Amino acid sequence: MSANVSWVLLLLVGALLQPAQADLPATSRPTAIEQRVLELVNEARSRGQRCGREHFPAADPLSLARPLRSAADAHARDMARRSYFEHRAMDGSQPKDRVLRAGYRPRLTGENIAFGPESAEEVVAGWLESPGHCANLMDQRFIDMGVAVALGRQRGHFYWVQVLGAPLR
Repeated sequence: MSANVSWVLLLLVGALLQPAQADLPATSRPTAIEQRVLELVNEARSRGQRCGREHFPAADPLSLARPLRSAADAHARDMARRSYFEHRAMDGSQPKDRVLRAGYRPRLTGENIAFGPESAEEVVAGWLESPGHCANLMDQRFIDMGVAVALGRQRGHFYWVQVLGAPLR
């Protein structure tokens, strides 16, 4: 196994062993994976992107928001535990429902999910290649995000969730 793959797996395992968001102290810091996804997303936003046939100009950088992180984590873990891959959770909740449950009061929400990628680079590249996911990433109305990854029941099955938001003002 290459050193890069070993490092990515170590980061993923560390992220998966993090306690649930509700248990984190107010000063908790983002994981290395969260920070890397944020960095890659903000790099893409700074350059502007073509998402399918639509061009999106450069957009302001996103910030990590704890409630969005909590909503992403809960959905990633639920999909991994129950082996499904949908925006609608098994309890019937939609992204906005989970965001509200986590304590974020949105004006606007969006969600990107992915199944399989093993690194932040792979998941962001995949989202940028998909017109709908790319449009979410590039939407200038979003100012916050949260991201989580969970390991599924079968080894190597990673469930990623990115939640995007703009709070009520």
